[in-house]
Amino acid sequence: MNEVRRELARASAMLDVRRFDQAAQLLGRVVAAEPDSSRAWCLMARAHLGADRFADAVAAANRAVALDPADEWPHRLASNALVHLDDHAGALGAAYRARRFAPGYWQTHVCVAQAALAARRLDLAAEAAARARALAPDEPDVHFLSGKVSLARGELAEARAHQERALALDPAHSGAMNELGRIRLRRHDTAGAIRHFIGAARATPEERIYARNIDVVILRAVSRTIYAFTLVALLLIWIPAVTRMARLPLVIVLAVLGAVTAACFAAMMLRLPRDARLVVRRTLRAPQVAAALAVAAGGIAVAFGVLAFTPWPYVPQVLPVAVVITVAARLGAFAALRAAARKR
Repeated sequence: MNEVRRELARASAMLDVRRFDQAAQLLGRVVAAEPDSSRAWCLMARAHLGADRFADAVAAANRAVALDPADEWPHRLASNALVHLDDHAGALGAAYRARRFAPGYWQTHVCVAQAALAARRLDLAAEAAARARALAPDEPDVHFLSGKVSLARGELAEARAHQERALALDPAHSGAMNELGRIRLRRHDTAGAIRHFIGAARATPEERIYARNIDVVILRAVSRTIYAFTLVALLLIWIPAVTRMARLPLVIVLAVLGAVTAACFAAMMLRLPRDARLVVRRTLRAPQVAAALAVAAGGIAVAFGVLAFTPWPYVPQVLPVAVVITVAARLGAFAALRAAARKR
């Protein structure tokens, strides 16, 4: 029995440092020798959760439930796994059972709030988060979850206050940093969002979602830049048909448009820390992103070139062609950016 306890302690230490596969191998030997150990099955479920093997996590948690139905922990583990499997009804049911067996544990109320949030039952999530805060007002994870619920309800000020409280209690809380980035995005502060996502990625480099968030935000900024660039270009294309503008002014207008667009993007870059600028440059050099920029700039250049080198009497006939080229350039750029986003 002492040997089993030592093995379980080793497995728990492995889980604390995110060595999920090694912990699962060790726990496999433990449950083979002691199949009636509820704690071993709970640790196995936790290992599967960490390795994103959610169906296996549910199975292990259910084994623990069968051995000790009144223990709240396996119900919480099952609820967490079912959330990832999009079984919202099952996740809520497991979370409610956990809370019924341990209503004085803040963790069970957080579990209910997580399951309710995934099911978009925001009133239930807010109520459970409030009860968790009443039980553990100085627990960072409670404020982190409360901030997520507030953000889902559109309460940006409350969401920010909760995440800042979580960071005050735990300055290395990468989840709170990530949520502050999401709040910045809702406020259309792209540079601020990237700074928070960079902080989250630094704090927890093994959490891949934070790095992906950085790339997605950069792609979003590029997409908006291309949209604005092509929209203004589409409006400017009509100028020759109305004003009979000569070639040189038309070329100057195109150059100014490109310079202003580049300056706006550069201004955003300068607001970022140095390592964030490196990430932006890496993303811009990705084949799909570079292709999107080339398609947008090349399409606009061709459209303006067609108008610039067409004699005035034929401009009205050529104008629809320039418009089609511009629209096609924008659609092609967006298709390349969508491919880049899917890849990430």
